Amino acid sequence: MTNVPALSAAALLLTLGIGMVLRRVASAPEQRPVVLVVAWLCVALGVDLVLFGFFPGETISGKALGFRVGGAAALFLVVWQGCFRVHKQALALDRPGELLRQSRAETVRLRDQLAAATAVRQPEQLRTTRVHRHPVAGRPGRELGIITGDLKNVDFVDVWVNSENTDMQMSRFHERSVSGLIRYEGARHDASGRVVEDCVADELTHRVAGQTPVMPGTAISTGPGKLATRNKVRRIVHVASVIGEPGNGYRQARALARCVTNALREAERPGLPDAGSLCEPPVSIVFPLLGAGEAGADPVETAGALLTAAYEYLSSDRPMSLRAVYVLAYTDAELAACRSALERLSGGGRTGR
Repeated sequence: MTNVPALSAAALLLTLGIGMVLRRVASAPEQRPVVLVVAWLCVALGVDLVLFGFFPGETISGKALGFRVGGAAALFLVVWQGCFRVHKQALALDRPGELLRQSRAETVRLRDQLAAATAVRQPEQLRTTRVHRHPVAGRPGRELGIITGDLKNVDFVDVWVNSENTDMQMSRFHERSVSGLIRYEGARHDASGRVVEDCVADELTHRVAGQTPVMPGTAISTGPGKLATRNKVRRIVHVASVIGEPGNGYRQARALARCVTNALREAERPGLPDAGSLCEPPVSIVFPLLGAGEAGADPVETAGALLTAAYEYLSSDRPMSLRAVYVLAYTDAELAACRSALERLSGGGRTGR
């Protein structure tokens, strides 16, 4: 005789258990094992009630968890043992998700480490003024050199080279550039430091009036303004080493070697604006790394091209007044670039322009 209450209870338990199994995906990952345990407990009890609801007089015996049992207990334990297996499978199903989360976390950690390792280190400004001299082989008395630190502290070089744009428009006073520094330090100031006479910039504007833009590589001399008394500078050579483009800023001129050669020739040309005696031509000159500032040119390539052109100029057998050509290294990165270039030159590894 069919046991209707048992079948009704079985239907309720099976519906509840199967429903929980089907909805386990919607549960949070850490809650799924608990949900599955309860779900298959209901299923096990429901199966018991179905069999004994239809066959109340039958007996079943079996072995579960190492024990021999009979009746409803045997069936329940067999189904319950299956529940544990499904439970383990559920945990295994959750494991890939956990591995994926761990993998993502590891990826983020490695990405952060890689970003820190490959981050571009900001060059360190050199505070001390030092001179590194390298004699030119076969030309006694001529040398290439590196001056470190701030150009404002240099008071032993006759000619300063200003890396200028093809419009020959000097930088504003407060811009961090050689052009801005020369303009401000060469100007006449009142007691408060305010510029009252823009000596160098006014002279340059007068000399190029109606002739701009000039060709890249053009070198034009002006007097040093107040730099003559502050730094013993005799002449400023402005060389068009960067080209301006509206909306794109500045870029380095391609003919960098020509910029260097023209500036050296201009520095030696007699009869130019000079704070010194015309009987005593300039013997020393200092270059910044032309175009490696605001124009963003590579300092290593710039140092190599500049020093190679200067070396070839000093190596020639023609008479010249210049005895020392220096390059300014404002940062440790620029110093390393200049040293590397000088080592190649002194080691015979020079290449043509």
